[in-house]
Order: sequence, then structure tokens, then C-alpha cells
Amino acid sequence: MNAISKLIRRFTIPPVFAALLLLVVYAAFPQDNGGIGHLLCGIFFLSVLPALAYPLQKHFAHFKDRGREGQRSLAMIFSFVGYLLGTVVSFVLSAPVRLKLLYCEYLLCGVGMLLLNKVFAVKASGHACGVVGPVIMLFYFGLYLPALIGIACILPVYVSSVKTKSHTVRQLVIGSAIPAVVLALLVSVQTLLV
Repeated sequence: MNAISKLIRRFTIPPVFAALLLLVVYAAFPQDNGGIGHLLCGIFFLSVLPALAYPLQKHFAHFKDRGREGQRSLAMIFSFVGYLLGTVVSFVLSAPVRLKLLYCEYLLCGVGMLLLNKVFAVKASGHACGVVGPVIMLFYFGLYLPALIGIACILPVYVSSVKTKSHTVRQLVIGSAIPAVVLALLVSVQTLLV
């Protein structure tokens, strides 16, 4: 059972869900997403760059001997850098509003994770944030079938995280709440994204 839990966690890392979210949104709104260039930029900034933290951990002296905690910290940094650069590029290249909203959602979730974990020492699950966030965005965009499929992934992520002792239920709930709070904030100021 522990091996299955580890496998579930490995295949449900946030960069995987970010790529799936981008592909589903692009397929659902092909004329409204600025073309393949914006899709590739999104995959690079929201998926590839954050995922590089995992294989590159051993090359960073400060993180290489810190095991899972070092990997987690480095992933947060790589993710934040990817989200920040992606957000800047989306505004510079006048990306469609839907993509700007996605970038801002990821960026502010990254800020929230960093603040909670590093400043306030409240451990929130980035894994839960990275799985629940795309599901919430799919619902917001009216893509209900993929959103329901996404919901089916949340419970296995929760169970596998608890089984592997990666997170407590409290940490999972806090991580899951972050994207909902961020989206509510973004919707209230959405006119600024135009």
C-alpha cells in the first residue's frame, strides 16, 4: 500500500496538474487562448520549470543533503520563479485574460505557500494546492466534466499523503484552501487583468 501511495504522489505533483489544466483549457477554448506559443509558454513556466527542482536538487549544496524537506523547499522556489516569470511574460505579450488569470492564480498561490510555510511556519501542502487549484479553475471556466474527473484525484492524493506521512489532514486542508481564496480575490479584481 505504501508503494502505491508513493506512486500516486509521484504522478500527481503540481507541475503535472498544471500541464493538464493548460491542455484542457487550450482544447476547450482554442480560438481564445492566443495560439500555441502561449500554450508552450504556459507549460514551460507552470510545469517544466517547477518540475526541474526535483532532478536538480542534488546540484544545490543548500538543498541536496536535506532529503524530502530540501526537495520541497527547492520546488517551492522553482515554482515561484516559474509563476512569476510566466505572469510577467503573459502581461508583456498581452496574453488572453483567461491565461493571465491562470498565471496570477498560480503566482498568488505560490506567494501564499511561501508566506505560510517560510514566514508564518504554518505547513501547508503544496501538493494539495497544486491538485485542488486546477480543479477549482476548471469549475470557474465552466469545464465541468474535466473538473469532476479532477475531483476524483483529490481523495487519492489526500490518502497517499497521509499514508506516506508527507502531510497531515490539516496541512492538506490548508493547502487546498489557498487556491479557493486566491481565486475569490482574483475574481473581485478581474477587470485589472484586461
